[in-house]
Amino acid sequence: MFRKGVFFLLPIFSFMVSGSILSAEKSTKDYIKDLQSSDPKTVIAAAHYLGKEEEKEAIDPLIAVAKNNSNTQVRVAAIAALGQMDEKGKPTTELKNIIVSDKNNTVVYAALLAILNLKDFDNKAAKEAIDYCDKNKSDDPFIKDAVQKIKKLMK
Repeated sequence: MFRKGVFFLLPIFSFMVSGSILSAEKSTKDYIKDLQSSDPKTVIAAAHYLGKEEEKEAIDPLIAVAKNNSNTQVRVAAIAALGQMDEKGKPTTELKNIIVSDKNNTVVYAALLAILNLKDFDNKAAKEAIDYCDKNKSDDPFIKDAVQKIKKLMK
């Protein structure tokens, strides 16, 4: 008799536990807020989540992180998240702006890969980014390789 009672309570207990776990999950707004954290790991995790989920409302906050954060790894994570968005236009334009203004070739390379991933090749900014790198960053073998691959895809 005791066993029947336990098995009867098991689904109820399971529902209670899963319900409390679900209520503890973060919302998109929480992840966007995490982009402002001073902890790089928190920001990187938030950027990863927002990119993976293609959260369009995170585009502007991700652009701000990509442009303004002092940590290269954080900036690269934000740029990668932008590259995961299925959004034409603004992300490509802002990635081009980062490419043209940034001295850090790791950041530039990440932005090129994000443009490649977005496949927004009809956007004038994509061509401008490629032309800029072709003229000004050809000494970096990784950037040079990415530029060549993107040029092939743009044809």
